[in-house]
This record gives sequence, C-alpha cells and structure tokens, in this order.
Amino acid sequence: MNDVECRTFKVDAFTDIPLKGNPAAVVLDCPELDRETMLAIAGELNLSETAFVWPERDGFRVRFFTPGDEIPLCGHATVATFYLLWRLGLASEGTNKMFSKAGEIDVLIKNGRVWLKQLKPEVIGELDIEALKGILGTENLVGPALAMTTGTPEGIVGIPTFEELMNLEPDMARLAKFSRENGVIGVYVYTLDSRFDAAGRFFAPAVGVPEDPVTGTASGILAGYLRLTGKLVKDRYIFEQGHALGREGRVYVEFEGERPWVGGEATISLEGRLFFKV
Repeated sequence: MNDVECRTFKVDAFTDIPLKGNPAAVVLDCPELDRETMLAIAGELNLSETAFVWPERDGFRVRFFTPGDEIPLCGHATVATFYLLWRLGLASEGTNKMFSKAGEIDVLIKNGRVWLKQLKPEVIGELDIEALKGILGTENLVGPALAMTTGTPEGIVGIPTFEELMNLEPDMARLAKFSRENGVIGVYVYTLDSRFDAAGRFFAPAVGVPEDPVTGTASGILAGYLRLTGKLVKDRYIFEQGHALGREGRVYVEFEGERPWVGGEATISLEGRLFFKV
C-alpha cells in the first residue's frame, strides 16, 4: 500500500461568519481514489458533505459524498469548493466549469460570492402528504408535496409558520425509508413566514444527514416550486436556513430563463492534511 497525503479544508458556506452556515470538507491534491475510500474519508470527516476535487480539462471534476453515500450534486459544497479554489488562486473571478455526476455545471465567482447554475427545476413525482404529516409530526403541512430535481432529487412541502417549522421533530427512521421509496435524498420543509422570501429545514437521513444546515440544491428547487405553484413568483429570492442547528445562513437564487443560479458567501474555518493508505 502507498502513503497518501491530501490538503483538507473545512469551509462554511452560505455565510461569511466562521462556524455558521453549512460546513463542507474539501479535499485537494489526492490521487484517483475509489468510491469506498472516498466514502470512508467522508465518514471520518463526518460533515454533511465532503467534496473531492481534481483539475480536469478547462475546469474541475468534483465528487460529493455524505457520510453515507455519494450524491450527484451538492449546492453548499460547491460554494465551499469554489470559494476555496478562488482563495487559493486556482479558480478565477468569472465563469468556471465543474464536472460532476449531475453533469457539466457553470460556477460563477463574482466579488467573492459563488454562484452555481442549476438545471431547470423539474417535477419528478408527487409525495403522499398524509404520510409526511405522520413522519414530520404535524397536521399543518401545506401542499402540494412534490419530488423535484435540479440535479439531485429532493422532496418539498410547506408549513404555515416559522414557529411550526422550528418545532418539527421528524421520525428519522421513517423519513429515511420514505425518502428511499420515493427516490429522493431527503425532504425540504419551507415556510413563507420569514424575514426574507422563505425559511426552511432539510432532512436527509436516507443519506446519513439527519438535518442539513443550509442547502443550496434545495434552495434552487424551492425557488422553482414557488414559481411553478404560483405561491411566490419572482426572478430573485433570498432564503434563510440553519436556525434549528445554530448555524444560520442565507442563500440567494436568481433565475436566468428557466434555470436558477444559486449563490452565497463562504469562509474557511479549518485547514489541515489528511493521511491514509491506498
């Protein structure tokens, strides 16, 4: 076996305040690794997502892992990754290319804020809102409950008030089973009772993340959902998330045609080196 050393960072996304927002691990300078090794590293680092990054053609190839599985795309880990690459002088202001399991994605860096261009929000199914009421522990959900994707399939449903959102205590085992049965990685619950356009919480126990602090992919889906259902039709949105975990963050969404750009700030909170054998 060979000794491997990789630069590893913790970057807090969707905030400019260390230890707020959504932390992601970003691993650089590794050789090609197999899926099992990357999953083991993600489990060891134990953040909601770990991004592994390699230079490729005119951009960067990125693979995203939760502690439990690989996922096609992660919004906050993309923001974290490209903010870090920009700070290290490896990515430039303007448009950068990311090659991911969700396809080729444009990532824009402008004045230190990172934006990723998601795919057009698409409905892939309807979810059983009555089942979700039992799983989430509330009778006051607001439909429709949909499965949607902008690259990563996620469920979405509403709740009337911010207080009710904060009081949710999902049955994680049942939610994991429900998510797997419906082909989504988790369920995002939003409310329009917010200082901004909406507030939300994202639960993804099916992929090893009981609650994600601030979720970029779900924010793109939420904006598409609000436009599709006519609940709040705009070209620019600001969403807040993370309050229940003490990691408040803010996500910006702007539409270009039918595709959302999802953006936010980030800050580096930890730098180190990872040693292992392959």
